[in-house]
Amino acid sequence: MKTSFNKIIRLALLTLALTAIIISPDFAFAKQSRIAIVPFTMNAEKDLTYLQEGILSMLSSRLSWENKVSVIARQETATAVKKISAPLNEAKARKIGAILKADYVLFGSLTIFGNSVSLDAKMVDISDSKKPPLSFFNQSQGMEEVIPRINLFAEEINEKLFGRKIAVRQLPQQRVPVQRPSQYIHPERLLTGEFVEPEEAGGGRSPFVITGRSDATPGFWKSKNFRMQIKGLALGDVDGDGKTETIMITKQEVHIYRSENDRFTKIKEITGKKYYKYLAVDVADINKDGKAEIFVTCLDKPGKSLKSFVLEFNGSDFKTIADDENWYFRVIPRPVLGPMLVGQKMGISDLFMPGVYELVWTGSSYKPHGKVAMGLPENITVFGFTMGDLFNNKGEVVAAFDEEERLRIYTTGGSQEWKSDERFGGSENYIDIDFQDKEADYESRVYLPHRLFIVDLNKDGKTELITVKNKSISGHLFRKFRHYSGAWFESLSWDGLGLAKNWHTRKVSGYICDYAIGDINNDGGLELVAAIVSKRDVLGQKAKSTVITYDLAPLTER
Repeated sequence: MKTSFNKIIRLALLTLALTAIIISPDFAFAKQSRIAIVPFTMNAEKDLTYLQEGILSMLSSRLSWENKVSVIARQETATAVKKISAPLNEAKARKIGAILKADYVLFGSLTIFGNSVSLDAKMVDISDSKKPPLSFFNQSQGMEEVIPRINLFAEEINEKLFGRKIAVRQLPQQRVPVQRPSQYIHPERLLTGEFVEPEEAGGGRSPFVITGRSDATPGFWKSKNFRMQIKGLALGDVDGDGKTETIMITKQEVHIYRSENDRFTKIKEITGKKYYKYLAVDVADINKDGKAEIFVTCLDKPGKSLKSFVLEFNGSDFKTIADDENWYFRVIPRPVLGPMLVGQKMGISDLFMPGVYELVWTGSSYKPHGKVAMGLPENITVFGFTMGDLFNNKGEVVAAFDEEERLRIYTTGGSQEWKSDERFGGSENYIDIDFQDKEADYESRVYLPHRLFIVDLNKDGKTELITVKNKSISGHLFRKFRHYSGAWFESLSWDGLGLAKNWHTRKVSGYICDYAIGDINNDGGLELVAAIVSKRDVLGQKAKSTVITYDLAPLTER
């Protein structure tokens, strides 16, 4: 009898425990919420498809929550939307939700009239027809406020509907730009490790050559020499303190520096495996936690595969948050939409599989979220292309290097608009087809092109394309052998017929292996930052590299 009673007690306790687990909000098998995001209606004179897609991508990234909230695939949503007549309203949104078996439907519109921008969005709860939708409306002057406002709406949805609080990064206080001397020492005569002081009148030369008359003489700074061969460089706030760090990679190392108060100080050095080869580094806060991630494209030579990884600061150290990723990473800066992480996979027999994809953070990993510029030729890889409003018509085009390192301009649909006659870029960064890195076997090398930037440096509403130009004594006489000994930067703008030169920097000795645009020295102004290799890390010779910066303030004030 006692035994039976004990069994009853144990069964009752087990039932209570299971009930407690099931009703718990953290129950492992709780239903995952499904969201259908309908592309926003764009009411504008110009074609803003790129902005429509950017808003869709950003909302998908912000609202996805692994095992809890999933965003229904774009194509599936698009198919359902086609079955409903326009214009979209709450009732029609509920019909779309029913077709897709969605829990929520998010839709909205963006209206642009002159400089006035209106944003109207609604999140409809499909399960409760009496519950009013979560609404958001904002009116602002200029496009700059659109993305931050949508980000706020996404945060409101996460908090009010899903009980998810995401750390919002506080914008750093605006710093007063440091006053610059009017003239600076020529780059090749700079003292190492010191910020430059002005020469006596008539003694210096500006490192810039500007088309047309200009009194601006941008400043120039050179770091100490590093006894290593820098392979890549990127800028970003990787520890969330509002200050910019400089991240450099060598063949198997990640170096993190900060330039502040006239000093370039090492913060951290992270060493990888000896059989790895780091190909590229990028920095951006893709997971929106206030700290930029470090994306390293890494080649595992013995395994003949990619082992790319992502580092992030956890408050005390830099830890790996994604590892063994079969992705070539690249971050594309976009002034309105914010940085976009893109990736391309390595195949079993091909170095590059077709298709460049936007990658978004899902809570525990980076996943593809649709192709980028779907109509591009297959020879355009994740390296050596960028996107932006280069035509200054509120649209978006793709600027890319072809296999001969000539510049080409494409529409996002893949139609070629222009091709340069001269070559730009010039990269020594390569993958060996048989992964052996044999110094003498140049024919097996596949070179990875340089970055490109589409930016509005002087804030006049007109963008320009920034590119590097490395030169060698042999020119292009040898197809696969590359050894560059001089370099400069060029700024190009679209004039209706093609890209015309605005300015170029003076030639410096060495090979520019990578570059970035940002506030490297945390003084509130923009700099063009380059990593220069003067000696390669080859048998019998120790490598030597340095970092140089061009102060862009005089150019932005023109």
